Amino acid sequence: SPFLNNSLFAFQSTESAIRNFYPAVRMQREWGLPLDIAEHIECPSMPWGMAPLLAACGVRWLTVPFLDYDSSFKHLEIPPLFIWEAPDGSTIRMAFDKFASLAGSYSQGAFLLNDPSKIESSWVPHYESLGDAYPLRFSLASGTHNDLYLKSTRQTRPFAEGIRAWNAKAGDRVKLVNATLPQFCQAVDAAQDRRPFLKHVRGCFGHSWDLWPLTTAKYASGMRTEGSRLLDVEALATVASLAEPKIIDDVRNALRKGEWAWTMLADHAWNGQDEANRKGNSTIRRNWLADLQRSNDTVANTVWQALELAPKSDAVTVFHPVAFEQTALARIPVDFQGRGVQHGSAVAPSQTVEEDGLQTTYFALQKLRGHELSTFSIVKNADASNQALRGSDTSLKGPFYRLRVDARTGGLASLTHVGSGQELLTPGSTRTIGQMVFHDGQEHPLKNLTSKLVTAGPVLARLAISGTTSDIRHETFVTIYADVDRVDFDVRIEKPVTTREQRLCHVFPVVPANAVLRADTTGVVIRPYPQPKGDLLPGADTRRFAVQGFVDASVEGGLGVTIVPVEAFALRLDLDPLSFEVLGNDQNYQESTRDQNGESQFRFRYSLQAHTGGWRGAAAAAFSSSVTSPLLVAAGGISLKARELKVPKVEADRALVTAFKPADDPKTGGHILRLWERAGKSGNLNIAVPGYKRAVQTDLLERDGAELPITNGQVAIKLAAHGFGCVRLFPA
Repeated sequence: SPFLNNSLFAFQSTESAIRNFYPAVRMQREWGLPLDIAEHIECPSMPWGMAPLLAACGVRWLTVPFLDYDSSFKHLEIPPLFIWEAPDGSTIRMAFDKFASLAGSYSQGAFLLNDPSKIESSWVPHYESLGDAYPLRFSLASGTHNDLYLKSTRQTRPFAEGIRAWNAKAGDRVKLVNATLPQFCQAVDAAQDRRPFLKHVRGCFGHSWDLWPLTTAKYASGMRTEGSRLLDVEALATVASLAEPKIIDDVRNALRKGEWAWTMLADHAWNGQDEANRKGNSTIRRNWLADLQRSNDTVANTVWQALELAPKSDAVTVFHPVAFEQTALARIPVDFQGRGVQHGSAVAPSQTVEEDGLQTTYFALQKLRGHELSTFSIVKNADASNQALRGSDTSLKGPFYRLRVDARTGGLASLTHVGSGQELLTPGSTRTIGQMVFHDGQEHPLKNLTSKLVTAGPVLARLAISGTTSDIRHETFVTIYADVDRVDFDVRIEKPVTTREQRLCHVFPVVPANAVLRADTTGVVIRPYPQPKGDLLPGADTRRFAVQGFVDASVEGGLGVTIVPVEAFALRLDLDPLSFEVLGNDQNYQESTRDQNGESQFRFRYSLQAHTGGWRGAAAAAFSSSVTSPLLVAAGGISLKARELKVPKVEADRALVTAFKPADDPKTGGHILRLWERAGKSGNLNIAVPGYKRAVQTDLLERDGAELPITNGQVAIKLAAHGFGCVRLFPA
């Protein structure tokens, strides 16, 4: 199988899921191994976004022998073989046999060989009973081995002898074939060519085990933030290489190490069968996260060094890691002492606040170009007289939002969108926006609540809201901005180590009755309801979802709210709407790491933005990217060639750049631009490539296809609505 490990698909970001295949494609380059048939063993979750990703990676077949544990898969209404249709119209063929998995889990061959009487008493009659839905004279019993261990090889000979003994018995009976999975897929393909019978299935099978990483939330949160940072420093290295090409060779090993740690963190074993097993699994995740962080630091430091970053008190260097133009918020742990940043002919005011014991300066840069790498001067006498932000100890007012703290819950009793004049708190809600809800058999409300105005200046205004419950200290910093349209919630939690079954959630009641909820998941945005209202197949788990970029609640043609959970990922629709479970052990309490591996300090951030005009997929994706990929800022100036670096420019209202990276194969070279269509429109996407001489379309694994002509400094790539594309660009 081309998968690196038994990954939790929905827990991975889209780019993380794609990188899961990279070790295999490297083996393919070296050994010629085929990558067209994949097997996802044991894990009973299958997000819809894996269909377009697998198809765009060249995978034709996927088989899913699953374990019926902590899952709703037994309720699925699907045939054993079918064609899975992706949101973009691409397809893969699936062996997703509920009968076989419920009978024999993911070692179905062993299930039959241990009691061969089941072959003719139940196995064959079941498939014959399916009639025209299964016209084949053969079936698949996937897997002889269960979990692998050092002595697994001893099982091989008895299985082979069992097959031989069965086939040696006289009579007209079913034959057993010790086959490879591709042989089965080829046989089905041949039957389908002769007489098509495979039905099309379109929709999401749901998420289940993908929420298990809650049991070690410190490492799950770190995987999200450091995974995003890997993409950001990767893009920094790619852009910087336009000035200093040797940078790519200098950072390649560090990028590989980080990518490996990132994909290993997606492995399914965030649990364990006993305490030693759980401790071991938690420890390796902590170590993989540390490896990923070190790799990211190495890449960033290597690039800054190659660009000759020189310490200066009157300069700051900024890299904009996203590919679209925006007003971008900058943050640097340096005190500017009231000075501003020269940006073109204007001076952007700065504001310094204390954060975690450090003097930290914020400023906003208007119309910052996508992937811009620039040095700006720090100048005196920034004009901060036009202060648009006001606040008290319980309220904030700005050009985009007004808010008021609820003294009972610590959440926001009111959050008004200034542009529309509408209140965002759902009418009649018993919860408040950003409220903490802790439950360990009973709910424990926050006590000893305090709210204090931290700062109000030319850039931002901030409140600190704190309280305690059950020995848990909970503090939320709520921030609004003068030039950036968003509300930030920065939550700090000190929680003693306990093993009671429990959960801690943050609630955002911003979904009116007539709004449609959408969740950005791996490879696709879904409506997390059963069909036809939503995208879940009948029988899929409707309670819990692993969110990637954002959750959006929008009224058609009216007001909408987009929430970006930076560290949190577990959306619980069986609790108060909208509830993000951030800490807990109630997901698989039987096998979970119940004490958070001894961790007691946690941080969870959210950004909220209201919008008018209903749902707009590209805008929601852009907002999410602006939050999760903040500016990379360094004190001092860099020595770049005098000319402006010419980077690709993508139509931001059509597609999101998921990665701008060095080519994985140094022999082929070039820069890889990977794209995800987010506006729901099919057709050509124009990309401005002024600094490049040649373009080649590739699949998602960077395998070359057709040459793309560059005309008037632009290249066009055809993208299906909600689909993926990839281009290899060669610098001029």
